[in-house]
Amino acid sequence: MSIKLAAYGDFINSITELHHLLAVRPVSPLVRRTDEAVQLENAVHRACLVLLVAHFEGFAKAALREYVDEICVVRPPARKLPPAFLELFTRDRIQEIASLPHGVERVHRTRKLFTAFSILWDEERSIDPQVISAKILARQMTSLKPDVLREAFALIGIDDIIDTTTSHLFAAGLSVRVDIKLEEIVNKRNSIAHGDYSVKPTSTELEDYLEFFMAVGKAFSYSVEKAIADTCTLRSVV
Repeated sequence: MSIKLAAYGDFINSITELHHLLAVRPVSPLVRRTDEAVQLENAVHRACLVLLVAHFEGFAKAALREYVDEICVVRPPARKLPPAFLELFTRDRIQEIASLPHGVERVHRTRKLFTAFSILWDEERSIDPQVISAKILARQMTSLKPDVLREAFALIGIDDIIDTTTSHLFAAGLSVRVDIKLEEIVNKRNSIAHGDYSVKPTSTELEDYLEFFMAVGKAFSYSVEKAIADTCTLRSVV
C-alpha cells in the first residue's frame, strides 16, 4: 500500500507564509539600522517562531487524523489496530458516561457502550467508523513536547517516534537529537507567547529551525505512512 500524507504537503505549503514574513527586514545588513528597524526585525522573528511551532503542531495533529481517515475507508479488522488505540475511544466514552447524572440517559448510554463499542474488541470484526474519532485522537497531542508526541503517536503503533525520527535524520546526514532540539524551540516559543521580550531569534536560528521541522516532518510522515500501511493491509484469504 502506497500512502502519502496530505498533511506533510500542507505543512510545506504553510512555510511560504514564514518566508513572506522573513522578507520584511532591512534591505542591507551593511546599512546601519535604526532602532525602529531593529524592533521590526525582532518582532517579525518572534512572530515567525510562534507561527512555525503552530504550523508544525497542526501538521502533527493532521497526520493523526489522516491515520483515522484511512482506517474509516479501509475498515480493517480490530486485530490490526494497536490495543492502546482501541482503548482510547472506549475510555473516552466511559468518561463521558461517568460525568452524566444518574438517570435514563446514563442508562441508555451505558447500554449503547456495550452494544456499539464491543466491536472494537472483537479481533475479526471490521472497525466501525462510528465508534472511532479523528478529533479524539488528535486531541491527545496537546503540545510539541517530546513526551507528548511519544504518547500520542504510540496510540497508532509507532514505537517512540522521537528516537525513530532522530535515527531517520542521522541516516539522512543530520546529526541532531530531536528531543533536545524540540525542547529548545518549544521553550522559546512558550517564552515569547508569555510575553518574554528577551527572546529574539536570529535569522540564522530561524532558518535552522525551518530546516529542522521540514526534516522532522518528513520523518514523521514516513512513520505514519508505515503505520497506515501496516494497519490497513487487507486480511489474507484463508
